[in-house]
Amino acid sequence: MGGLTGEKIISLETALQAGRQETRDLYRRYINPGLATMLGLLDFDKAFVRAEGMAVWDKDGKRYLDFLGGYGALNLGHNPPEVLAAVKEAMGRPNLLQASLNPLAAALAHNLAQVTPGDLERVFLATAGLKRWRAP
Repeated sequence: MGGLTGEKIISLETALQAGRQETRDLYRRYINPGLATMLGLLDFDKAFVRAEGMAVWDKDGKRYLDFLGGYGALNLGHNPPEVLAAVKEAMGRPNLLQASLNPLAAALAHNLAQVTPGDLERVFLATAGLKRWRAP
């Protein structure tokens, strides 16, 4: 088992510069060989370098419409300016301190209670959907 340093770790910069074949090989080895093969056969194992709204662009500048939208994770589209501005404003602040009350989490819970139908009184914030089944 390797450590967190050394030549075996791929840096962010290296990953972003990886070619199509290298990315496909890594997917086949570590993630999903079937998906890598299928996307290769469909010529859709491209490197997308830009995204805005519901469009993405490959490294050759060809524009594609993203009809999946991250299966709902991108319901506001790719890189919406309002979301990017909010993220930029929140960056650098402590946000995962469990021994404190987070004002952003409190505001989010309030806002969810305001826009959710019915009489929502409690919000349980979790890292994944499965956690909802374990909520008190």
